[in-house]
Parts: sequence; C-alpha cells; structure tokens
Amino acid sequence: MKKLFFSFSATAFLMIASIVTVRAQSNVVDVAMGSGDCSKLSEAIKNSGLSDKLSTGGPYTVFAPNNAAFERMPADEMNRLMKNKNAMSKLLACHIVGGTWNAALLMEAIKQNNGSVQLPTMGGEKLTATVEEGKVKLTDENGNSAYVINSDITASNGIIHVIDGVVQPMQQTVTKRN
Repeated sequence: MKKLFFSFSATAFLMIASIVTVRAQSNVVDVAMGSGDCSKLSEAIKNSGLSDKLSTGGPYTVFAPNNAAFERMPADEMNRLMKNKNAMSKLLACHIVGGTWNAALLMEAIKQNNGSVQLPTMGGEKLTATVEEGKVKLTDENGNSAYVINSDITASNGIIHVIDGVVQPMQQTVTKRN
C-alpha cells in the first residue's frame, strides 16, 4: 500500500511540476492567448503587431484587460482600433510596464510612496497605482481607471495582471492657429 501511495504521490507531483514548467516557459503573449477571458486582448495583440516584441525580451508586466473591459468600449471605437495597427499598438502599450511587478511588490511600492506609485508604460504614458477597497486601482493620465481582478499570472518573460477596464493613451489636443 505504501508503494502504491508513493507511486501515486510521485506521479501527481511530476504532473503538477510539468504543468507549472510549461506555463513558466510560455511568454506573456502565449499566456494571454491561452486565457479564454482575454481572447479580445489576444486579437488586439495580433492586430497591433506587438506580438513579436512581447514574445521576446522583457521582463514585462502586462495589465491585461479582460473581454468585458473591451466590450464596454464603444463598438465604433473598438472597430476603428482593430483596423488601425498604430492606434491599437499605442493603446496596448499603455498596458505594459517594464520589469516584473508582482502583486506584493506593487502593494509595497504603493505603501512606500504614500498611497500611490507612478508606473511608466511602454507607450511613454504613466499609470498611477493606488489601493481602493483592498484592490489595486490603475488610473491613466486621462482619469480612466481599472482594477486588478486577477494577479500574478507568471510567464517566462514577465507577469500578467488581469484588469477590468481599458486604460487609454493621453489625449492629444491640437491647437488651431489663426
């Protein structure tokens, strides 16, 4: 009986270890594409041309909008973005931060900086991270906010946090001269 238990325990351990290893060997793009709740993000990554960049290099922290976040965007804006590679790339770059900001590190940085920390994004924007009702809240430079709803999804070249909103690049204003 002890041999059977040991054999079963060893097999279970090896299965779990192989699953964790496969997941850790997948890059942030593969992990996002493997998530059913981020299928719209996966499509956006493909359309933006960022797939190759995010598949290599890093480490990256990706704040990944879930499908519901993209569905809340106006349909005409989403269609425009899906057809415009540069605009989609700029939007997605607002969701990517250099380094590996796991939940514990992010919470500690917020605490150490008097309740907020600014995270520079790949797109040159800044996200301000705060804590509200026990959740990390990200606010873009336009005032749009999203909450982290699933954190610390590891990948070989970074980490992913699923968020419930889409942050936006800074709105460009054009001054008309007379």
